[in-house]
Amino acid sequence: MKAVKYVAALFLMLIFAIVLGQIHPDRDRPLTNSSQATIWVLSDTHFIAPSLHDEKTAYTQIKRSAAGKDMDYQPVAINALVQNALKARPTALVITGDVTFNGEKASAESIMRRLQPLVANGTKVLIIPGNHDIYDGWARAYKGKRQLLTEQISPSDWRNIFHTSYEQAVAQDPNSLSYRVNLNRNYQLLMLDSNIYTIEPSNRPPNTGGKLTPQTMKWVRQQLAAGQKAHRKSIVFMHHNLYAHNEAVNQGFVLDNSDQLKPLLKAYHVLLLFSGHIHAQDISRDPDGQCPTIEVVSGAFSISPASYGVVTFAPNRITYQKHATDPTPYLTAKQRKNPDLLHYQRYLKQLFLQDGEGLAYGDLMDNGVTNQHDLDAAAKLMGVLNWRFFTGDDHPDKAELKRLKADPGWAVLERSPMLRRYLKEIVQDHNMNDNHLIINHP
Repeated sequence: MKAVKYVAALFLMLIFAIVLGQIHPDRDRPLTNSSQATIWVLSDTHFIAPSLHDEKTAYTQIKRSAAGKDMDYQPVAINALVQNALKARPTALVITGDVTFNGEKASAESIMRRLQPLVANGTKVLIIPGNHDIYDGWARAYKGKRQLLTEQISPSDWRNIFHTSYEQAVAQDPNSLSYRVNLNRNYQLLMLDSNIYTIEPSNRPPNTGGKLTPQTMKWVRQQLAAGQKAHRKSIVFMHHNLYAHNEAVNQGFVLDNSDQLKPLLKAYHVLLLFSGHIHAQDISRDPDGQCPTIEVVSGAFSISPASYGVVTFAPNRITYQKHATDPTPYLTAKQRKNPDLLHYQRYLKQLFLQDGEGLAYGDLMDNGVTNQHDLDAAAKLMGVLNWRFFTGDDHPDKAELKRLKADPGWAVLERSPMLRRYLKEIVQDHNMNDNHLIINHP
C-alpha cells in the first residue's frame, strides 16, 4: 500500500511539473520561425480601470500625488499603442511590470481586454508583474469622496488574466511568476518576476525593493544553460534594475541581489536586459565595469512621452529605438475637441513639468528660500531638467550645459543640499545614448 501511495505521489508531482511548464511536449517551440523578429517593449503603464473611478473628490486628490502620471487618458494611449502595433505587427509586445495603478484586479482585466486585439492579430503579449501588481495593499476604487477597497491580484489571478503570456512559455518557474519564451532559433526571452509580495491579500503599501529567491536564481541558471545548449542568446526582462541609474535615487530600485545575478549574466554572455521601475528612460553599461550586459530601462508609459521601444533582432545584430505615442490618428470626432488629446505630447510634458516644479518649490521653501522670483526661476528650471532626465534627453553638449548652468534658477537650486546632489545626477548622462542602441555580436 505504501508503495502504491509513493508511486501515486510521484505521478502527481510529475503532472504538477508538466502544468508548470517544466516538462513541455514542444519545448523548443519559438514565437516565430523567421530569423528576423521585432518586439515592442514598454513598462509602468500604471493602468487603472475606468470602472474604478469618477471625476470627483477622492479621484482628484489621488491624481495630485500621481508624480506626473496621466490618469485621465490612459485608455486612449493604450488604444493608440494597440492600433500602431496592429499595423506594424511586431512578433511580441512586452510590458515589464507595474501594469496596474495599484494592483487592482479590475485594472489588470481591463488592460488585457484592450490588448486582446493584438493576440487575435498574431502578436504575442508577454507581461511580467511589477511591485505594484501582486497583493498591493493600496488597491482602491475612487468614488465620490471615498476610497473603497477593491479586489487585489493574486499570483493565480495573474496567471489567469495574462494566460496568453504563459501559453507561450517553454518553461515556468514553480516558485515565482517567471517564465521563458523562445523568440526564434537565435534568441530566448527570460521573463523574470523580481518582486517581493505577500502570500495573501495585503493591507500594506507595496514593497519597492525586489529580489530573486535562491530557488528562482537556480531556475534562471537552468534556463540560461538551456539557451546556451540550444545556441540561443538570452535576453532578460524584469521590473527592477540591474544597475544604479541614478546615484542620488536608487535605493529600492536596484535588485537587492543584483551582485549575484550579474556574475550569472556574465558567465552566460547575456547581451541585453530590459527593466523599468524608475520611470526614467536610461540605457547603461555596468557603472562598476564588472558585467558586460547592457541594461535598457524603459521610461514609464504612463508619463511623458508615453514611450515604448522597438527592438529588432537579426542573427548577429540587435537594435533598439525609443518611440513616443501619438494618439491623434485614432481620436474620435468628440475626442478631437479635447485639446489635451489633440496635443497629447504637449499635455504629457506639461503634466510632468508641473510635478518637477512642485518638487523644487517644496524643498527650497524647506531650506529657507522665500523670494518668489527665485522660487519661480528655480522651479521652472527644475521642471525642465527633470523632464529631460526622465525622457532620456540628458545629453547636452558643452554649449547647452553652459547655458543651463547660467540660468538664474541654477544658483537657487544649489541652495538645497538635496537638489544640488540631484542636479549632478540628472543634468549630464555620462554613460550611453538613452534612446537608441545597436549591438553587433557573433
